Amino acid sequence: MTSDSWRSLRIIPLAVALMSSCTHQGPGTTTHGTAMLGASELQPTRSVELAQKRGLADVRRVIPGIDIDLRYATSTNVTGEPLYPSQMPCLLRTETAKKLKRAQAILRAQGYGLRIWDAYRPPEAQEALHKHGGSTGMFLSPNAGWSRHCGGIAVDLTLVDAHGNEQRMPTGFDQDFANASRNYRGADPVVRQNLVVLQTAMKQAGFTQLESEWWHFDDADYLNHPQPIVYGWQIALPGMSAP
Repeated sequence: MTSDSWRSLRIIPLAVALMSSCTHQGPGTTTHGTAMLGASELQPTRSVELAQKRGLADVRRVIPGIDIDLRYATSTNVTGEPLYPSQMPCLLRTETAKKLKRAQAILRAQGYGLRIWDAYRPPEAQEALHKHGGSTGMFLSPNAGWSRHCGGIAVDLTLVDAHGNEQRMPTGFDQDFANASRNYRGADPVVRQNLVVLQTAMKQAGFTQLESEWWHFDDADYLNHPQPIVYGWQIALPGMSAP
């Protein structure tokens, strides 16, 4: 989730209903308690359609039933306010999404699963994050380059059990950066085991992990071949307009 910045942040808190949302989903419901659409019922929104033309896939369609809780679409993040539209679609590069599907299958066979905290991140949001927390080292300055999130080839996530309960990890999302390394040095054997389960599945699926953030994984095939960034306004995300 590191390496991010934003130009021309013009995000207006709008409760615009994007039918292909990526808000947190419990069994059969969304965070707002409304019935969750089955994969066959999902109708692509204008933003999803435009994203597909730029090589981004709707994660909900690629991995039906995956648990998604996009923190930057809520106030539960380091800035304390939403940075994404309330019904932000969960997007990744098509090949990256397919790899994530493999990781989910590996974990499901062990009684676990994934919860996505962030996937594709509009550069507009990256700028806002750097402005808020650039001094922490978590968010790359736009002057140094864009986060891989902005190209849809990075994902922030955690481990859940078969019932959707988050498993113990070294820290929370975007929290306690001093202890957020992928190399856990604490004394809790459960945390250590949970990390091994998550890291092993993601590596087998084709991801590499960021050294400083246990929750951040990059598509290994794109480490040396960065993908073009996609601005929110280019895929008509509500509240984001061209400069």
